[in-house]
Amino acid sequence: MELIDLVPNSLSFRVISTIDVESEAEIPTTFTGRVRYHENGKVAYIAWYKDGQLNNPGRTHPAYRRFRSNGKLKFEMFYTHGLLHDPGAATPAVRGYFADGSLHYEERYWAGRRNDAKNGSAAIRKWRRDGTLRHELHYLAGRRLGDGEVPLVNRIR
Repeated sequence: MELIDLVPNSLSFRVISTIDVESEAEIPTTFTGRVRYHENGKVAYIAWYKDGQLNNPGRTHPAYRRFRSNGKLKFEMFYTHGLLHDPGAATPAVRGYFADGSLHYEERYWAGRRNDAKNGSAAIRKWRRDGTLRHELHYLAGRRLGDGEVPLVNRIR
């Protein structure tokens, strides 16, 4: 079933095509719009597509959000033209959350490849439930860096 929504965009409106599916095979290959995927009568994820590829609908809204069975956000991912990509310096491409909503992990990407942030923070960071940092992994253009390869400024904090 396809729905059309009108969403305010500053002083104008934009038309958004929305489909609700229970099988990913129901998503047209060149679809542009929002997909709500249902499992067991609940929304499992919401994905935004442009010409059949995952693509953020806006600078601050991710292309893909996966939900837990209770409706809480499990993780979110930002895509540009089908590739994971940080939407900005302060926002990683991937964020995962514990069941209580606190941050569990984040991953940084540039054009679909893991990559440390411009400020030197690690491409992958994971936290414990108490909020303390569990570990960090550094990457450059999709290749994991060893301790000797990480610039010294990144290791001193």
